[in-house]
Amino acid sequence: MYLKRGADFPRTVTFRLTLWYTLVFGGLALMVFLIVYLSLTLYLREQMDRALLSKVNEFGALYDSHGIEALRSEFHRETQSEGENNVFCRLLSSDGRKIVSSNLKPWQGLITLKSPPSGVTRREPVFRSLNLPGVNHRTRVITGLTGDGHIIEVGITSRANEIMMKKYRETFGTALVIMLICGGLVGWLLARKAMAGVRRVTRTATQIGKRNLARRVPPGNEGEEINALACAFNEMLERIESLVRELKQVTDNVAHELRTPITRIRGIAETTLNSSADRNEFREMAASVIEGSDRIIEMINTMLEITRTDSGVAELVRTSLDLREIIREAVDLFKPLAEDKNIALQLEIPPGDILFSGDRSRIQRAVANLIDNAIKYTSSGGLVKVSARSHPTGIKVIIADTGPAIDEKDISHIFDRFYRGDESRSTPGSGLGLSLALTLIRAHGGDIFVKSSPGRGNTFTITLPGPPLPS
Repeated sequence: MYLKRGADFPRTVTFRLTLWYTLVFGGLALMVFLIVYLSLTLYLREQMDRALLSKVNEFGALYDSHGIEALRSEFHRETQSEGENNVFCRLLSSDGRKIVSSNLKPWQGLITLKSPPSGVTRREPVFRSLNLPGVNHRTRVITGLTGDGHIIEVGITSRANEIMMKKYRETFGTALVIMLICGGLVGWLLARKAMAGVRRVTRTATQIGKRNLARRVPPGNEGEEINALACAFNEMLERIESLVRELKQVTDNVAHELRTPITRIRGIAETTLNSSADRNEFREMAASVIEGSDRIIEMINTMLEITRTDSGVAELVRTSLDLREIIREAVDLFKPLAEDKNIALQLEIPPGDILFSGDRSRIQRAVANLIDNAIKYTSSGGLVKVSARSHPTGIKVIIADTGPAIDEKDISHIFDRFYRGDESRSTPGSGLGLSLALTLIRAHGGDIFVKSSPGRGNTFTITLPGPPLPS
């Protein structure tokens, strides 16, 4: 396992971050080296040029005031002081003939000038850098003029500067290696710290894979981004755990709800088969079986509709709708049922269109489920009132009844699948109508709210987003 981890390390984010840290650190260090190297090179050349210019001016002044012999002695002292291999001095005539010079044996590759270089004046000498044969180091040469037009040349090797720059390169190379190692180590530590939160999430995900849904990613201090990731992961776990609980509850409810009609169907069939039933009894049995099967199919279709709509799989066929027309059709549909129960079903809608963009069949089904629910739980002689209106933020559809108030402990659960309060258990139904209505309305960007008070009944309010009212 450790070998596998070692083989996988180059593919990890930690390794890649470490590599990037090291490369960036090394690149910045190299850039600093180049800037310092160039600056130091220019500085040393400038110092050398200043020294050469000082020598030419000194020699020119000595020649003008004391003549050739004094200049010869000064050339000798200069080369003895600096070393004949490191410096040369000479005085040439205007046509390039040597008049006096220091020992030029170490400078056999020095080219004899036939004339002064272009641009040389007494005030503006010319500097050149030469690679002379037989001289191991680059030579910096200055050429100037005396007062009588003779040429003074002084050359000095950059040996000292080159040795200094070589030591600088060697020192920097060693320091760069050390800095890269330290930078890589620091980068690795920073990368490990930055990825610690990801490892915590990974460990939690691994433990969750072992069906430990109660696990959560512990808090850390790696940074806001990692904390946001951990919080999002924990929220996702809570939703998953909630979905698993709901799935278990739905599975239990489905099993319970399906058991009753299936048991009833089987009981009817078994009783009929075990008795000396005639043809009419078999017909009644078949009718009961069909009725029970239809209930089961309806329940399954409703569950599928809730699941598909809630998960976003079901596509809404949106068209421009007039909600007044949908509500009026729903009320007309349930009027016979209300009259059979001696319930007054009233409709209150304002004049003018109540425009809405939505899926007509699904909005119809949601409104119908709420009206059906209100009639079902309202006693004879009661009232169910359906109204609708536009408001600045959308549309409201209100279904109010005078039925018994919903128990306070049931209000938060009446939209749960298969949930039925104590008062509704004696009433036929599957407990899916309100859940389906809420799912369909939320799929349209709306919601359903319930208000219940003893003696006044229950009020279900549908809110839907609609076009803004004209100002």
